[in-house]
Amino acid sequence: MDNSYQIYKTKVWDFLDSMQAGDAYLVNKLATPDTQEKFVICVKSYMDTKTPFQGYITFNRDYSKIYKTDEITFKPESNDKAKPE
Repeated sequence: MDNSYQIYKTKVWDFLDSMQAGDAYLVNKLATPDTQEKFVICVKSYMDTKTPFQGYITFNRDYSKIYKTDEITFKPESNDKAKPE
């Protein structure tokens, strides 16, 4: 891949990393008509690489909007649960 793609991908990934849970953006406000396809490819690459522990990025059905969901956290099980008798 050429260097310009890597630079663009890095900018997109940095933006996605900066998103907060609950954020939603219109793709056409983040990318020009000429770069929307490349933007979607970069976001999909991010989605394939990052784990749910860092929060999910997802698209709506027609790829016109992206969202970030909460991070997944695990709580240790409590020993205070009632045990069956």
